[in-house]
Amino acid sequence: MTFDSVLHAMQQTLAGPLANPHMAQFGPEAVLNDDLHIDSVVLINLLVHLETDHGVAIPERDFRKEDFVTVADLIHVLLASPSAAVATEPEAAPANQDPSEITVHCFVSCLCAAIRRHEGLDFRPFYFGTWDSDFAVTAQQHLAYHSAEMTQDHYIGWINRLYAIDVSPWYDNTQSKADNLARFETLLHSTSGDRQLVVMLDMFHLPERDTKYNQDPFPHFVIVEPTADPEVWHMNDPDYRWRGDLPRAAILNAMAQPSVAGGYILDSTRARAPEPQDLLAYFNATFRPDANPLTDALRRIITYHGHTERPLALPELEIALRELPVLSLRKYAYEHAFAFFWRALGLSFAAFDAHCDQVEALCEGFRRLHFQAAKLAHTRDHAQLPDLIAALDALDRLEFTIKTALHAQFQTWCRTTQVAASISPNRSPETRAMLKGEPA
Repeated sequence: MTFDSVLHAMQQTLAGPLANPHMAQFGPEAVLNDDLHIDSVVLINLLVHLETDHGVAIPERDFRKEDFVTVADLIHVLLASPSAAVATEPEAAPANQDPSEITVHCFVSCLCAAIRRHEGLDFRPFYFGTWDSDFAVTAQQHLAYHSAEMTQDHYIGWINRLYAIDVSPWYDNTQSKADNLARFETLLHSTSGDRQLVVMLDMFHLPERDTKYNQDPFPHFVIVEPTADPEVWHMNDPDYRWRGDLPRAAILNAMAQPSVAGGYILDSTRARAPEPQDLLAYFNATFRPDANPLTDALRRIITYHGHTERPLALPELEIALRELPVLSLRKYAYEHAFAFFWRALGLSFAAFDAHCDQVEALCEGFRRLHFQAAKLAHTRDHAQLPDLIAALDALDRLEFTIKTALHAQFQTWCRTTQVAASISPNRSPETRAMLKGEPA
């Protein structure tokens, strides 16, 4: 394969089966996301078509978004050109480096933004259990990261218990959308200090924001604040680590979509550090040592769509797993947990980095699994199904390995904290009694 032949195959695929509406921008220097709106899901399907329809060999390697930006970059990666080689990462990092600036869960990230407003408060333990947070499987056996039945009550209750941060809904589901938006505008201009407004909006209808994920609909939680200009609002998107000013009308339009409804007031005026016994309870309440809900759900979905008695279901497997990239990102929450114990226990960076490598391997494994599933759906070749299940089983084993290592660090932290609590005059008898309990 030559550069020009792969370029031509990409053009044919995007213009043909993928029906990309932005082909006027296509060319070697076109930016994949900004110009062609190719997100991770479209990229997977592009690679599947290139391999199965055009004979382009897809390298056995991890595809990281940092490796390519333009069409030409991607072609060089596919051709394994020397210019596409990835730089070797250093084996160590400075002790003060923050290794956990990662996208995980939009609502949790908004709550963590309230925690991070206060110097000295560590937000990392609030990500405990987010790796197994709720998702839905539809009646059609499609994976969904959001549904109208989901609530945020779990996180609202725990952030109050752990950090004394109050979270109350401002959105009233018994009122009309127009009434709720009017109430939001009133609150926006009366909220100040450590009170913030969280809104749910549909990011697909906010093209001013580039999220690298062109999902439609795209329900997402962000924080909105006023500016000196009444027609311009400031949006803080903690999960994507983006903040900037956007037109008031654009934000209201994204909030007004029928695909979204919800919002909260965050009040961190009384924010404080969590008590050790509450962190212990939170970890135990969210840690599932004997189950990996996402891989369990994927196994059921793949088995359903791959059953020979449902030949028409197999092509739908690609659609059924479309939202897997959003859910697999939640596995990066393990890094937040390892970072907390790394700092609290004074562990070596090398040990922490090794755990992060396993987490990265898990997340990359889900990306490869998504590619395999899309390929199976496209070729309709049931002979590929055992390999797909085997890959899923391998991810299951890897995640259990990660959980075992994390639980061991949690147990060490419990023992260490128990000793510290027993000699601290500020600890109550109730605290000491709680810390004597064995972690789950």
